[in-house]
Amino acid sequence: MIWLMVACFFLFIALGVPIAFSIGASALLYVLASDISLVLIAQRFFSNTESFAFLAVPFFVLTGSLMVHASIAEKIIKFADTLVRQFKGGLGCVSVVTNMIMAGVSGSSVADCAAVGSVIIPEMKRTGYHASFASALNASASVVGIIIPPSSTMIIIAYLTNLSVGKMFLAGAIPGILICAAFFAVVVYVAKKRDYPQGTRATLGEILASARDASWALVLPFFLVGSIIFGIATATEAAALSALYAFAAGVFVYRTLDFPKMMIALREAVYSTTVVMIIVCTSTIFTWVLIAEGIPQLISELLLGLGLPIWGMKLMIIGILLIAGMVMDNVPNLFIFIPILFPIAAQIGFDPIHFSIVLLCTLALGLFTPPVGTTLFLSCLLADATIEETSKDLVLFFAAGVISILLITFVPQLSLWLPGLVFTK
Repeated sequence: MIWLMVACFFLFIALGVPIAFSIGASALLYVLASDISLVLIAQRFFSNTESFAFLAVPFFVLTGSLMVHASIAEKIIKFADTLVRQFKGGLGCVSVVTNMIMAGVSGSSVADCAAVGSVIIPEMKRTGYHASFASALNASASVVGIIIPPSSTMIIIAYLTNLSVGKMFLAGAIPGILICAAFFAVVVYVAKKRDYPQGTRATLGEILASARDASWALVLPFFLVGSIIFGIATATEAAALSALYAFAAGVFVYRTLDFPKMMIALREAVYSTTVVMIIVCTSTIFTWVLIAEGIPQLISELLLGLGLPIWGMKLMIIGILLIAGMVMDNVPNLFIFIPILFPIAAQIGFDPIHFSIVLLCTLALGLFTPPVGTTLFLSCLLADATIEETSKDLVLFFAAGVISILLITFVPQLSLWLPGLVFTK
């Protein structure tokens, strides 16, 4: 019956059924065939929605939506422009730096992809960049939105693994910056080959003026993460405070957030949260079935029984996650693979915080890779570029991402240094 459930799951995906219903329908098939009480399934379906930790998700989403509709992204773009426009392919470099800063504001890769891409992609095309490259760059650079804190995806990982949200947030900072640096290098390399334009170096006055203009957005990540780390607020409370902060900045400081924009931001937050939570609910049942049948333990014994060295096992885990990220969204991947891979990671000496970051970064690459890359499809739409053309320009970004993940995997201090500096055992 387990094999039938898994086969039906992939069949539903192949038929184009939304991922939440593919997971739920395949798990329900198993339940009906196994004569399990539907009352028990209903309880399991809603059990995770009662978690206080998950209340952080809608607040983080709302914060990002408010920031986007308050035109905060444009101020961050101007600030990033003064910092890096002098490099070859300066506008592409601006895209990378803007996405890195926006990651600390919105916590959502899709929100960053839309907010930054809608402004920068048309300008890149106007100044001579190929549409496919502009699309590939925006799709890849925006994935750090779920790696650099704050991140709603990190909240889910922390909930599933019973890890500290504060430690998770700190652990994601350096890996996220490292991935951005790798993408930055790719932009400069491609720009030199294709002779993309570069701007003039900004004066100190310009940099300070743009920093002052964007200061309310730049302070938000430190306010949010700091309040969690120093015990001032829980992750959920900090997320609620950040939404209030974004509202106040948009209405009273920048005066760009009016009532219609607020309603749009609220509606987007409701839609996005609903999508995440329906996937969480159906994934809970799917994961419960797998655990009840001992599948995680079976796979763990199978992989460990291969007798691979530790480095070989780590590479195999990365390979599995890369493939999973390409064919499925992050939330169901987390629910399916955390119960399976965490025991294996513990067996081979992976620190749980370190492994969580490796898992998150690896799955994040799936956001811009076909066939189901969310930021890839959105960027292609914004750039009016085809998937085929964009995929060719994505190769270098994917390679840079994989190299970054290997560094993060085999140099644990990249993830553990900041948490170790702030948190004492």
